[in-house]
Amino acid sequence: MENHQLLSILRLMVLGIAVAVGGLFFSDLWGHFFNGLPYEHSTLLGMGAYLCILLVICTGLILSRLKERKEGENGAVEQDERG
Repeated sequence: MENHQLLSILRLMVLGIAVAVGGLFFSDLWGHFFNGLPYEHSTLLGMGAYLCILLVICTGLILSRLKERKEGENGAVEQDERG
């Protein structure tokens, strides 16, 4: 059981590092895309945009998981009442 938890934590750490590196590449790309601004400002703008996108995606995933869990609990309650 502990081995499964350790693997889960390691997997999440690797995923977090990959997301952070992706954010660095995204902000660098954004810095080159908005070349009318100073590079530092456009890179910060890109990092802010990346964080906004990431926040929306993570919130959507959490809400969809909660909705699935709630639907599963309602189905179990309805089956218990019938049986």
